[in-house]
This record gives sequence, structure tokens and C-alpha cells, in this order.
Amino acid sequence: MTSADAAQTPTTAAADSAAVTALKVMGTAALWLFAGLTFLILPFTVMASDGCNQGDTRAICTVAGQQAAAWIPWLTAPAAALLGTWGLMSRREGAPVAWGVALVMLMGAWVVVLGITGG
Repeated sequence: MTSADAAQTPTTAAADSAAVTALKVMGTAALWLFAGLTFLILPFTVMASDGCNQGDTRAICTVAGQQAAAWIPWLTAPAAALLGTWGLMSRREGAPVAWGVALVMLMGAWVVVLGITGG
């Protein structure tokens, strides 16, 4: 390693560190936005049960379906936000996988609830 290489190494490391930090901040912000929308908007899909009549067998027309449509987002969103934030902020080698798992949890909540409501 020459003296010129040694002089540029800290600058490159600092730039990489700043870029990684910026990506982590943007990833965390996107995760919290998605989790917030899931927490605030998705429970309103329970209103899909307004069109239910006596004897309607759709999942949203059952008490269990309505409870699931309301509770799944309220339980999933905070858990996914915390898990994903930990995944991005942790220094453990495999921790960023937790961010991806958190996004899959949120997408899964949307798929399940919209499947229940027929949306």
C-alpha cells in the first residue's frame, strides 16, 4: 500500500459510511411509513361488512372475519416496524434480513385482510 492509497482510505470509508447511513435512514423511513399506513388505513376495511345480509357466508360477514380484519394490522404494523428498525440499526451481520422480513409481514397483512374483505 502506498502513502497515496493510505491517505485516501479513510475518506472512502467515511463516504461509504455516510452512504450506508443514508440508506438505513431512508429504509427505516419507508418502513415506518408503510407500517403507519397499514396501522391507520387497513383496519377500516372492516366496513366492507356493511353489505352483509342474514345468512351471508363471506369471511368478512362473520365475527371472526371482522375481528381478524381489524386486529391483524394493529398487531402486525408495530411488530414489523420495530423488527425492521432493529434489523437496519443492528450491527449484527444477518440483521438486515429482519428489515425484509418486516416488509413481508406488512405485505402479508394487506394480502390476508384484503382476502378476508374480498378487496
